[in-house]
Amino acid sequence: MMSVAMFGLPSPRSLEFSSMPAPECETNPAGKYDGPVDYTISAFEESCIKTETNCYNRYHPAIPLARPETLAMEVPSGSVVDFRTRDLWDHPDPGLTQPWDGEDGAFAPIPDADLNFDKAYGDLAAVHIITGPVGVAGAMPGDKLAIEILDITPLAQGFTMSHTPLGFMNGVKPDGNSPEEYKAWVTWDYDATTMSWTSPSFPDVVVPYEPFLGSIGVLPSAETVALKLEHHATEVELYDNPQWAVNPELAVPAAVCGVNGTHATECLRTLAGGEYFGNTDTQRMGVGTTLLLECEVAGCGVGTGDVHGAQGDGEVSITAIEMAASVKMKLTLVKPGDAGYATPTPAMYGTTSIKRMSPGEFISFMGFPFKSSGTLPSQYVWAKDRIDTLALTFLMEVGGYTYGEAMVLASVTVDLRVAQLVDKPAVGMEAVIDLTVFKGAKYAAFKQAAAWAGVSDVGPLMG
Repeated sequence: MMSVAMFGLPSPRSLEFSSMPAPECETNPAGKYDGPVDYTISAFEESCIKTETNCYNRYHPAIPLARPETLAMEVPSGSVVDFRTRDLWDHPDPGLTQPWDGEDGAFAPIPDADLNFDKAYGDLAAVHIITGPVGVAGAMPGDKLAIEILDITPLAQGFTMSHTPLGFMNGVKPDGNSPEEYKAWVTWDYDATTMSWTSPSFPDVVVPYEPFLGSIGVLPSAETVALKLEHHATEVELYDNPQWAVNPELAVPAAVCGVNGTHATECLRTLAGGEYFGNTDTQRMGVGTTLLLECEVAGCGVGTGDVHGAQGDGEVSITAIEMAASVKMKLTLVKPGDAGYATPTPAMYGTTSIKRMSPGEFISFMGFPFKSSGTLPSQYVWAKDRIDTLALTFLMEVGGYTYGEAMVLASVTVDLRVAQLVDKPAVGMEAVIDLTVFKGAKYAAFKQAAAWAGVSDVGPLMG
């Protein structure tokens, strides 16, 4: 079966940071690109773990470029490629828009969240499913690649989960940061007309559609892999266990990274990024951004996945609005001497998306790194623990949400920001809650709680 469709062979083009003029006022990120697509590579239709079709979930230079039956997936510089992705857990859908077929199917329909959690934990070694890797003709180590994100479109519903052992909270105090046990599983429906997400779990919440690539990168060199493995060894000393240890279970491609693979003890998980980029979960990787990376292997090897429909900076519950997606990107090779080559990497160039994603109306909570005597944690950890506590308390007390639901909303809509570092170790961090996502009586309640005496009664600025 031919999984990659070729629509034409474009001639190599010079580096262009944007193929479209920056709009004066962006109101949403979608529908931006209606130009030609030169190639399509899809991992959406079939399980990556079962078929290994156009996908991978580990990083190593021995991973071959995606090669369908009749076309080596090496595209000319300047090509526009449509990467069709699955969600991070190798599931095409949360289970509500297609029949659920048990052990081999997608996540089960709500309210069977317990089954979904069991399935998610059982498949944790599969994370993240990446579509690719796509080679760029003529790319050599030391060259750079400009990856322009032209469009991101959902292919299915989204979901968000929160659970006590996951994310930053990492369990219940005193061993973790959470004051109580919590658990929540939420599905989201995308409205293409309003460019927003809604959920039956949150009838008074509308989340703007602000998609971005949670994971994107190029294949790392053997030297980079060795450096990362050394880093993992240091993590054992610092944290008692490696944060994202090498794991050959459910690894793709199995011939390279699986239990009996040729490099089973070397393949990096996709979870911790590096100079090759990888899993960064930054909002900056949205439509209109151009990512500049240095190639570390011949062909460079570009892949993307773990696409998010919306996320607050921080992704505190370990998931955003997770979704399968069509991601259209232009891949342009930058050789020594070309415009842009001198820019240090990794680098991201963008226009107005960073302004558009800032809330028009907000309440912010500040945290400082107060800690118990005799403990030596990171000051950032303690500062963040404090602001998480304040923001989550506000969501629960005013909105009536459970702790798990508050974690979901925080992960999807609350931005965690570093306010200042100059007063180290007393650094300052903020949790910024976007009040405009709440509607009707829920918005009125949050506005009343946020706008104390002396604050003008003005509505959210939506322009």
